[in-house]
Amino acid sequence: MPNSSSGLESLRNQALGPDAEAAYEAFESLTAIGTEEVAQFYLALLETAERGWRNRAAMGLAYLGDERAVAPLLQAIQRPETRGCNGTMVYALTQFDCRHLLKELFQMVFQQGYEAQLMALMAIEEQDFEYSIEDVAFIQQQWAVAQLAPSTSLRELGLENIGELVEEL
Repeated sequence: MPNSSSGLESLRNQALGPDAEAAYEAFESLTAIGTEEVAQFYLALLETAERGWRNRAAMGLAYLGDERAVAPLLQAIQRPETRGCNGTMVYALTQFDCRHLLKELFQMVFQQGYEAQLMALMAIEEQDFEYSIEDVAFIQQQWAVAQLAPSTSLRELGLENIGELVEEL
């Protein structure tokens, strides 16, 4: 596997190229290499408008397990232009320690598209969290607003189930 700077540059170019199969293989190779330079490349891709690159970068970061990815992933998920196409990024985020992100995960449940909502809800159900009274008040307020006109996806996910999670806080 190439690990020189020119080899990495070649893989980066291939990852961003028009050949989908070659791009997939390049991302796989980059993730296997897993250097700081690869992590920085992936972090930069979270800012791109290209959904496929963002998703592959998010999954690469989750595989690498670099906790520095948490804040950039959260920012990318919360950008309005990624709504409805950020479920993979939410999944990648939930592969990290999210114990301090309960409020943010509930925001995803209340405000994002179905896949992101599902990924966030699964994380809420599976992880242990540390949160404040203020976080609980915020979540309860957001839940009250969401119940006024619940989205189709919230209804599909189960309002009763979500309500029980909020009540357990």
